[in-house]
Amino acid sequence: MHNRSWIFIAVLLLTSCNPNTPEPAFTTPVLFTLKPAMPTPVFSTPTLLPIETLLVIDTPTRVPTATPGIVLAAPVNQPVNCRFGPGISYAVIGALIVGRQAEVIGKSADGAWWFVRNPSDPSTNCWLSADFVRVTGNVEALPVVGPPEIGVSGIRVRVEPVVMNVGCAAFPQTVSVTAQITTNGPTIVTWRWETSTGEVSAEETLLFESEGTKEVQRLLTVWSANDYWINLHVLKPNDRFGGANFKITCVP
Repeated sequence: MHNRSWIFIAVLLLTSCNPNTPEPAFTTPVLFTLKPAMPTPVFSTPTLLPIETLLVIDTPTRVPTATPGIVLAAPVNQPVNCRFGPGISYAVIGALIVGRQAEVIGKSADGAWWFVRNPSDPSTNCWLSADFVRVTGNVEALPVVGPPEIGVSGIRVRVEPVVMNVGCAAFPQTVSVTAQITTNGPTIVTWRWETSTGEVSAEETLLFESEGTKEVQRLLTVWSANDYWINLHVLKPNDRFGGANFKITCVP
């Protein structure tokens, strides 16, 4: 037993002194760090409320206050006539073209026409058919406007000839008088002739089914050379007159 121990020591010395003896392989130790166990975090997902519910919760219910605004009318797809009154029987006094707008300031009782500032002349007003325009704004707040008073809007009188040279012994002479009466809507016109010689004719009437112009004529007899005038005087529906001057010269 003692001899065996010496043999083991000798072998060990010989092995450690031999450079050709391979070095023993050592395994690098793996170090483990122990940490206390941490609890797994738990994330809670909030409950999402629909937008309508949030609005009800966050926003108090309020009654909106109406604010006055401008109501505008624009043509649907083509120019629109703007008339003196709410109907096609009234005269055209303006037009709303495509690409333009007119301020609406009223409406007819039946809602079929809009009362607007005349796009052709903002100093006046006229009517647009609701069938041909598109309106934006608070139309409920617009006042109801009644139709305008219809009347004679123009009178034009001409005499032929305007100047006449006749022999002094060639009287009486006759001149032709023509008058054009224009109304802005359907009406009955009552009128008469008045001359510079003091003649006043009987009253006559003329029916207008719609706006427009009608013509009346007469032959006037003159008895001497002079400067004359003749008027057509409208008595109803409005008082208005128009006239013309003419001259007759006596040639010896």
